[in-house]
Amino acid sequence: MVEEELSLYYRCLFRREFFWKPKLQRPVWGSHVSIVRGEKIPNVDAWGFAANKTINFEYEPGVSSNGEYYWLKVYCDELAAIRELFGLPREPRFGFHLTIGRTTADV
Repeated sequence: MVEEELSLYYRCLFRREFFWKPKLQRPVWGSHVSIVRGEKIPNVDAWGFAANKTINFEYEPGVSSNGEYYWLKVYCDELAAIRELFGLPREPRFGFHLTIGRTTADV
């Protein structure tokens, strides 16, 4: 989980800059950086290792998008180490990222 204000801030900036586009909806799971997504964890004994632990990360302030989802690229060696502990590659398939929103049909 990530402080909700961070993605709220970027959604607000998006709305100011691109007022004619559909607004961005809050991510379904709230603001977060996924460590595992749709992968089988080889070392299940490590699951929960970092539960409720505060982990600091860096992110690029430039927003990326595929036209539907909008995100910030995240960098964090500690998250990569956790993936490695799980028996996964250090980098997830789509890289570490913080989804700030998804477009909706509302204007």
